[in-house]
Amino acid sequence: MSEFLPFRALRYNANPQEYTKLIAPPYDVISPALQESLYERSEHNIVRLELSRDLDPYFSAHEYYEAWKKDGVLVTEEAPAFYVHFQTFSLPGLGQLTRSGVLGRLRLTPYSSGDTLPHERTLAGPKQDRLKLMEATNANISPIFGLIDDEQLYFDHILSFATVFAPIADADEKLPDRDVVRNTVWRLANPDLTSQLERIVSSRKVIIADGHHRYETALAFAQAHPDLPGAQYILIYLANLRSEGMAILPTHRVLHSAPGFDQLDFLAKLKQQFTLEITDKETGLSTLESDSSVVTLLRFPEEPQWVLLRDKGEVVRDSALARLPAYRIQEEIIKPMGGISQDAIDQKTNLLYPHSVEEFDQMVHGRDWNVAFLLRSVSAEEIITVTQEGSFMPQKSTYFYPKLPAGLVIHDFTAQF
Repeated sequence: MSEFLPFRALRYNANPQEYTKLIAPPYDVISPALQESLYERSEHNIVRLELSRDLDPYFSAHEYYEAWKKDGVLVTEEAPAFYVHFQTFSLPGLGQLTRSGVLGRLRLTPYSSGDTLPHERTLAGPKQDRLKLMEATNANISPIFGLIDDEQLYFDHILSFATVFAPIADADEKLPDRDVVRNTVWRLANPDLTSQLERIVSSRKVIIADGHHRYETALAFAQAHPDLPGAQYILIYLANLRSEGMAILPTHRVLHSAPGFDQLDFLAKLKQQFTLEITDKETGLSTLESDSSVVTLLRFPEEPQWVLLRDKGEVVRDSALARLPAYRIQEEIIKPMGGISQDAIDQKTNLLYPHSVEEFDQMVHGRDWNVAFLLRSVSAEEIITVTQEGSFMPQKSTYFYPKLPAGLVIHDFTAQF
């Protein structure tokens, strides 16, 4: 049973539009140049807590955090609430979308309990860094991203009630790729509505979309601090996998520096197991998204540059994971045909993970690479089915767009709930 509750958020004492200068992307996508820009945007930008540039970033975050609370830059809400968060953005071919979700606190439980589940295997991550930040601030500065499955959209209906009121934050966020995301937040404190949200989530499993490392780190922190009630929960943004605005983008693979790689030899190995169809960029990308029989679209540095890959005849696979293209590429091609071990995959020794063809072009510019595997988007049904059968997708199987900013609300472990 998932325990999802309202809380007394710590948030900026600012008008809704001022949040544009105060929020920041999550720490793991902030480049040095963006970090500098965020510092210049405001003396109170959340980057000073989320990713300080000071020599001792954790001491610095502690000092800023305590000073901002003392000076009234950050204030604690008088009563617990949920915080409905809409993100409005655009995607090529889909136009403008709005993803709806809600910020609250989720009780931390081990994955083994079955209440909260990871949907994919994770790479070794900087858990020590986030642990030190929690120890310095006694807070979750930014939320993790969680999903529930609500096909009837009861969850979304409840969230819509909050939007009739004035928002507490209305911030345009310019992303590093120059896309703009509008983040709008409303406070939801009506007892009947908050109770309904709690019941909906309690009857469902929570799937972690983004923030696996932070969840595991928070769980370790909670176990080390049983006397700190607030630390037994984590700040989470929950959204419905079935919502219209749910954008799940693919994460592609680029194989590079594979020992003894030869393109013609690689194609010959593929031909023994798959049907190969030489194509062009535009046709290949269109077919990849529209034709479910395509396992992947290959891109090579030499001719033939674009090749569609399909199975030879019908192949029966007894699990949702075994049918997943990302899993098949890893287990059937990259490992046996590319000669790449699981350890090398875990260490990202021979793989890059672009999210688009444009990002791929930037990643491989000036670099020797062997082959790219372009993937279609993973569906909500695939995520649900793989998770329900107790399996985990390969790392970097999904990309939930856009990322969640830090700074809209903070979960302070010492607040009285």
